Amino acid sequence: MNQLEKYSPVRLSHLISYSGIGAIFRNVNDQLMVICDTRFWTDRNGKVTAPLLPYVERIKASLQIHKDLRTPPVAKTEENDQVLGGTIPAVLFPKWTVCPYCNILNYHPWHNTEGSLPGKPHCTECSKKPLLQQVSWCAVSNEGYLSEVPWHWICHKNSPTKDSCRNDYSQNYLKLAVANDGKRIIKCMKKNCHAEHAFEEMPLKNLYRIQPWLPDKPATAEKKSARVMEVNDPLVYLPHTDSGLVIPPESRKNGDTPTNRLLNATEQLREIQAISREMIRKGKIKALARELDCSEDDIRQAMIDMDAPQANPEINLTPGQLLPDEYNALLTPLDFDESEDFVTRHKTAEWQNLASNVDGDTRLLMALIDNLVVVDRLRQIQVFLGFTRGEMGGEPTTDSQDEKQQMIPPDITGEADWIPAIELFGEGVFITLNEQWLKKWETEHAIKLRARELSERYENTADVPTINHLEAVTPRFLLLHTFAHLLIRELEATGGYPAASLKERIYTSNASTTMSGILIYTAVADVAGSLGGIVESAEPLAFLSLLEGALKHAQWCSLDPVCSEHEGQGPGWLNRAACHACALVPETSCSYNNVFLDRTFIKGNPEENIPGLLDFLRDNYSG
Repeated sequence: MNQLEKYSPVRLSHLISYSGIGAIFRNVNDQLMVICDTRFWTDRNGKVTAPLLPYVERIKASLQIHKDLRTPPVAKTEENDQVLGGTIPAVLFPKWTVCPYCNILNYHPWHNTEGSLPGKPHCTECSKKPLLQQVSWCAVSNEGYLSEVPWHWICHKNSPTKDSCRNDYSQNYLKLAVANDGKRIIKCMKKNCHAEHAFEEMPLKNLYRIQPWLPDKPATAEKKSARVMEVNDPLVYLPHTDSGLVIPPESRKNGDTPTNRLLNATEQLREIQAISREMIRKGKIKALARELDCSEDDIRQAMIDMDAPQANPEINLTPGQLLPDEYNALLTPLDFDESEDFVTRHKTAEWQNLASNVDGDTRLLMALIDNLVVVDRLRQIQVFLGFTRGEMGGEPTTDSQDEKQQMIPPDITGEADWIPAIELFGEGVFITLNEQWLKKWETEHAIKLRARELSERYENTADVPTINHLEAVTPRFLLLHTFAHLLIRELEATGGYPAASLKERIYTSNASTTMSGILIYTAVADVAGSLGGIVESAEPLAFLSLLEGALKHAQWCSLDPVCSEHEGQGPGWLNRAACHACALVPETSCSYNNVFLDRTFIKGNPEENIPGLLDFLRDNYSG
């Protein structure tokens, strides 16, 4: 077997989301596998290979995370196809296979093959001898368990032969079929048995494993709702993540310095730590000091401090202040160095000067925006908190929500002192809406009534899991969120950016802070960031054109009048006048699962006494 066939490249951003720990993914050999938990992310000596993320104490405190953040290990391929560096283990799942011609099931046909990754077995039951395919079904419970489907038990559940026909993995006697009523069934082909039973959404009493890579079996008392599901069903795996921006003062300390280079050389430091012979250790320390342009004493001190990073006492570590702190940082003009991880340029004065030189509706349109800020550089930290499976994909619980599903932590047990995270670099544009007209607008009775309908639906729906940092569905939030989507779509049309590469960050008022901001940005897992297209679009004249296009496209949808008159669309009916033709964006771009959108708050609706934004400004704004 080729050495590289044992490895499958996975994007760092995917490892912190839908291809994360516990997720089913397809490897380079077209086989389904499940990624193991972080306890297995170690080298041969049991040392963690995930590098430590520096200068993230504010984000940890705001998200109430009391563990270190580490990036997934990254391996490199040499010219001789040898792989160097830490890798993340995964296990083959499901181990049941099916013949595409005769539909006979085989259990673990690779058990006699050599190598760490199984080869390609053929069917031995039919003359065509085709390659076997993994079954596309698994057993899932609301408690987060994932296991093989108990095909024999399902097949014989109601059969008179269930006691006499025994489970035998050495024989291939089970077959997938379709019944006369169209239901998918499993059949027993043993002589004098012929039991059969439907299996889709089949409730189960027993699961074989807590997770496919662990030998433990769930306690019977804990299984409340296990059933058979397709491996690509969204309910099989839902990652729970959160993110934050690195802002001053932490963003000013992540430059190319010896300290930071040492913080990112965790794997090399651990290799030196593992060397028992002092002469060899000294040689490795000297070589690493030359490579990182630091002293040998710096190397020795880094090995002492490596697993005990200290919080910066200058940083205000206040839980729950993630978005307000970012909002204030984006609004605060500072002198930045190009090497910093947070660099902004304020264009508000230029925006106001431009507004003073235009008339009519263009001037009113520009009055929507109070602040315009170019974000030349940003660093975002995305954190993988855990995952859930089952109904709704599950929701994280608190002590007061015992009835909701427990989130599975990245190490399964919750005992590890670190969790996975990645850093993304990019650029963006930040705007705030003018408070003078916004405060009047959001108190309009018709607007409050329309927003309250969506708020009540969100409180009563089981189709959308709890969303991070969303305290209330208010008119202000719905306006900001819809506006952000329209800007993303306009950037895609005029700036050449694919919408999937853009992200939104909504800053809306909460119980303690008044906010009305939108950050549209792009971020990638590379220190180079992006190519400057958003920065160019954030210049006042270019942004005015962008704003005009977004407002224009809010007025009409190709699916109108149906879209505008809809009582509800999307999961839980949490959208009103918003569909794929006008306001929805790719799932990766939206922080709120593509819900809480309504163009009516921008274009207006005379029948409901909801004014359009420009009409409202014309009547109520005196700026």
